[in-house]
Amino acid sequence: MLEIPFRLESVPADKADTAIYEMIERRPGVSPVLLGDADVFSTEWAEQVDEFEEPEDILAEARSLDIDTWFANRIRKPVPGESGVGATRRILNGVHRVAAVPVDVMLLPVRALSWPLSGHRPQFLSTSPFEESSAKEPQGDYLVDMLRTQLAELEAAGEGTAEELAEIRAVIEEIALEGTKGMFPDPVAYVTPRRGGQLAAGLLDTAEPWESAAWLQHGAYAICAPKAVFVAHCRWLWQQHRARIITASTDHVGFQMERPLQSPEVAADVLDRFIALGATEINADHPGTDGASLVGATRLWVWWD
Repeated sequence: MLEIPFRLESVPADKADTAIYEMIERRPGVSPVLLGDADVFSTEWAEQVDEFEEPEDILAEARSLDIDTWFANRIRKPVPGESGVGATRRILNGVHRVAAVPVDVMLLPVRALSWPLSGHRPQFLSTSPFEESSAKEPQGDYLVDMLRTQLAELEAAGEGTAEELAEIRAVIEEIALEGTKGMFPDPVAYVTPRRGGQLAAGLLDTAEPWESAAWLQHGAYAICAPKAVFVAHCRWLWQQHRARIITASTDHVGFQMERPLQSPEVAADVLDRFIALGATEINADHPGTDGASLVGATRLWVWWD
């Protein structure tokens, strides 16, 4: 297993929002990124990273890229009406991941116990219920049924306090009652463990905040897009909108926006750029939407399925 190539620092879970900015102020030359439960992150790193590329090599290539030209050559506007089924499936996959993450965190010890018994590494994150290869349009109640099944799995394993189970149940019932329109998580809440008072922050050595992207190689973003291109995009976001990476996991990156996007046109452009990098959802928007949930947002939750 490759060693994690940067320092980790424990952060109080109930003060994660303020703690990250305190670290920024007191640690010049370091970009802190919240990574969630330290054990979960270590497991994700071991599963996802087989070869760690030198950040300086990635940064050198990113600096040489004309990122505007790169996107101009690859962004294609969808034809009205196309990919309707696929868009619905991606939305439901996104909501499933939001609601399922506390279940996955609490089931981690149970799933880990099966490893030495079976001899096979378990899947630590629940699979998305709707695969792109599926030919059928998912039924409206299928997502709720899937989440209720996962909750039953959690209860049968004896995991979770009564309060935690009630909170998860409330989220599922809200989805059943209100649907999924406009639903997306806050990035810091997304990585904050439901159990334990601490979460891990990666301390990344950087000259500028956008350079932290070169260190984050444990996620789907590092697979879907060339690493230097993703880093060059983060550089563009920092220069144009002062977007700083504050959270990361295997399926998302969270940005704090010092200069929130002020117009639908700019939001649509940012949405298109992330989609070109393989992202599935940005806040409540996805391929085929107009980026309205990005306008004025102080944070962007960018999700890869």
